[in-house]
Amino acid sequence: MSIPSLAVFDLGGVVVRICRTWQEACQSAGVAHNPNAEARLDSPRKVELLRAHQCGEVESGEYFDGLAQLLADHSADEVRRVHTAWILGDYSGMAQLMDRIHHAGMRTACLSNTNAHHWQQLESSEAFRRIQVRHASHLMGLVKPDQRIYRAFEIATETTPQEIVFFDDLAENIEAARACGWNAVHIDHTRDTAAQVLAGLRAHGALA
Repeated sequence: MSIPSLAVFDLGGVVVRICRTWQEACQSAGVAHNPNAEARLDSPRKVELLRAHQCGEVESGEYFDGLAQLLADHSADEVRRVHTAWILGDYSGMAQLMDRIHHAGMRTACLSNTNAHHWQQLESSEAFRRIQVRHASHLMGLVKPDQRIYRAFEIATETTPQEIVFFDDLAENIEAARACGWNAVHIDHTRDTAAQVLAGLRAHGALA
């Protein structure tokens, strides 16, 4: 069995803490939460708008305008504030773990469903700045769990599935990665993510 040489991270829920609900993000942003507005977030229009934003087909300003129109009870500026408040900061120990991985001779990369607005915000994350190879849905025009994004990532990084150990907090993304032959570790975002990543690397023989 080959030992993985590339640690690949989803970002939200693994490297950085994020809001998990619209209500939580409204509270973080200081925007009044309207339950009636939130109910509209499950609509097919919202799903398509989010997909287009994450694929880079829709710019952030257009996304904020579109979501405001869908919600009806929020302005585009309020939507932008909520969206900005979604990222809450690094998980404890992740920046230091990136250093440890590099010291052991492994490379690090990310493969995340995100958007240009959040991508720019992530530059303030110490852990994100340490990641050596950065790939994301809005840059690749594909979103997880579509298997095409995993194959595109392999080509872009010139790696084989056996060389990768992948960490994500969503089961459907883990299942798709495993279907592509990747070593994949499901992360519980409510627990110590750095400890889980370290355990996963050890389980795959990548770290002592």
